Amino acid sequence: MRLTMTIVALLILWSTQTWSITIYQYSVFINSPDLGLSSFEDTQIDLEFNASNNFATVGLDVTFTNSLNLDDIGNVSWQVVNNSGRDLTDVSFFGFLDADIDESINNFFNESGALVSITGAGASDTAADSWEIDEPGFVFGDIYDNILAGILDNFNAVPAGLKEDVSLALGFDIGTLLSGQSLLASFDISLNNIGGLSHTDSDSNITFYLNGSVALQHVNDIPEPGIFLLFVTGLAGAMMRISPRLYQTP
Repeated sequence: MRLTMTIVALLILWSTQTWSITIYQYSVFINSPDLGLSSFEDTQIDLEFNASNNFATVGLDVTFTNSLNLDDIGNVSWQVVNNSGRDLTDVSFFGFLDADIDESINNFFNESGALVSITGAGASDTAADSWEIDEPGFVFGDIYDNILAGILDNFNAVPAGLKEDVSLALGFDIGTLLSGQSLLASFDISLNNIGGLSHTDSDSNITFYLNGSVALQHVNDIPEPGIFLLFVTGLAGAMMRISPRLYQTP
């Protein structure tokens, strides 16, 4: 009896789980003329094992936080600290996602993407300023090449009428990343409409949304030696005025 009930419960669970998301690559890229002609990459999720993690080679330190659930829904974030010893100008930052829906049931050639809303207005805000939806480049598509070149084309190559394998990218204008300064890049995958870009599987009728933000954080200021000395001297003088007896000669 218990075995029968267990089998029935498993069948019900299997029948109600009608979708799944598989992330093949989740990456960020940074581009600046001070770093060279090509963007640098940091990939934290990569099922293909072909990522090129090279932020550290130019003095960029990364802390990655993964808050995705078992269905690959949720938030991830990259904190990037500029420890290169120089200011980086005209910085562009990119988030790249290659994911499939219901690959084990259908295939990844029946999917499409759509622009929902991109609201950025340059380096003055944290929202995405550019975007691209394309085949990841395994057969066609130039999304990866465009990211390496530091520019997205704001074009959807796989709309609903041209279903294929889908990848998504968001671009952010940063401006100047000072030496010692950090940025925090946060990206969300949601089944609710959060703006950004969408990815749809036509057979299972599942759509997820990708959106994100990139914010500059304050530089950790360290006082100059002369300023620090003046601070200590002033503090000592204040202490003498408060407790003169401590400094009197018997």
